[in-house]
Amino acid sequence: MRLGPETKKLQRNINDWLTEILEGYKPRHIRDRKVIRDAVFGFNIFHKHEINILDNPLLQRLRYIHQTALALHTYPTATHTRFEHSLGCVVVADRMMHALNKKQATLPFDDIKMVEVRLAALLHDCGHGPFSHASEFVYDTLSSELQNVRFEDWKTFGQAQGHEILSYFIVTSPRFHKLWEDICEQYDPSKEPLPCQLGQVNFKRVGAIILGLPAKGYPKYVSEIINGPFDADKFDYIIRDGYFSGLVTTIDIDRLAVSLDLGTVSGTKPVLCIDLGGATILEQLLFNKMILFSSMYHHHKVRASFRQLVRLFVTARDKRIKLGDEKLDNAVSFLRLDDYTAFSHALGHTKLKSLADDIRYRRLLKRALVIDRNTLCTPASREKWIEYQANLDKISQLEKEIASKAGIEKEDVCIDFPPEPRIYKTALHSMVRVAPGRPLVPLDKLYPVGGWMAGYEQYRFRSYIFAPAHLQKEVALAAVKVLRSHGIRLDDDLSKRLAKWVT
Repeated sequence: MRLGPETKKLQRNINDWLTEILEGYKPRHIRDRKVIRDAVFGFNIFHKHEINILDNPLLQRLRYIHQTALALHTYPTATHTRFEHSLGCVVVADRMMHALNKKQATLPFDDIKMVEVRLAALLHDCGHGPFSHASEFVYDTLSSELQNVRFEDWKTFGQAQGHEILSYFIVTSPRFHKLWEDICEQYDPSKEPLPCQLGQVNFKRVGAIILGLPAKGYPKYVSEIINGPFDADKFDYIIRDGYFSGLVTTIDIDRLAVSLDLGTVSGTKPVLCIDLGGATILEQLLFNKMILFSSMYHHHKVRASFRQLVRLFVTARDKRIKLGDEKLDNAVSFLRLDDYTAFSHALGHTKLKSLADDIRYRRLLKRALVIDRNTLCTPASREKWIEYQANLDKISQLEKEIASKAGIEKEDVCIDFPPEPRIYKTALHSMVRVAPGRPLVPLDKLYPVGGWMAGYEQYRFRSYIFAPAHLQKEVALAAVKVLRSHGIRLDDDLSKRLAKWVT
């Protein structure tokens, strides 16, 4: 891969950061495999080299990054972290690989593939910053650095999320390679059993698996275990987020093991597929994902806390306020923080303390207006409102106009478009075997996924105009007038009633 200047810079920054956090760290010899008990999947065995990966500062920092950011302010038991999600991802990936090995005459996963896929599962989220997707929104969507990296190598990074790009460069960095060499030195394969010759592990392949790209010399299905239409990552986070939030979400993982197989589409190389009898597992995956989006990820209080986190990070970045030693002017600066250090540093700065206190004590933004298909009066209004959804500059300008009309600061107005549920990859590219010897068909040919999304967009999807509690009325009245001046007519009475306030 020929790297562009922005990509080289990111690569150097990540290697420097990894060198810092691993300073003084020396892997120790692990006497035997470890059994780790998980609330979702019970007892599971992890290999000695995996314990070395888990024990180092790179993975330990994930204990302090909540999986669902501040959803715990709305669902109090949603306190799980990226650390246990990474463990769960390994468990599901392992079950998927063993299931395929039992079905195929020629083992699709030999020892080295299994070790590398498990490592990819363990490391796939190591690039997350504080509060997971909240910081990712700032260093990716609201910044140009990773967009430039994508531009320089669209084939490799064009479809990757920001944290996946960072994870890729972490596991392929020289410092991580040195860490792995130090781990390998702890074990003598002639004296103790190992799952494979650890020195044969190729972290370029591990990085490709994290990105969901074909790893060199491996069939496509190897990467699909971790990052594909239906993968270990999705199965774990949907089950885990449902379990810890208290929402009832069920996916029959045992049935997955029976139904999972390999197949070809029009003579292509093998891909993961599901037998028709087990295709309901994919339906469960999509259905439960929709439940989590409508009930938790898009809950107005969860979105309000997300926006307040974004505001805190953006304020620190734009006003050049350091959180600890970090200016937040690049993606790697977020890797030096976790949920706790980000808050503690913010509380120590006078210009950020009030923002941090509002989050800490759950003084969340209020809905001034709720905007959905029912509150937008005309088709033309709906079309114009949707245009704003994909244009951050237009949203910022609209916030400025509403604030000006209300006679308040721009920072006191926030327009929030929750991201649409990402289900089309699963729907369009999950392959189902309807009968032996028959061509595979995509899931959307069997289940009305398009109808689900149309129904969600029509009846469940909502966007919000948020404001501090004491400015709720002023912002709502100003927003109605400003939107009308842009040709967007609202049923403002319904919009205010959905926001649950009365003039």
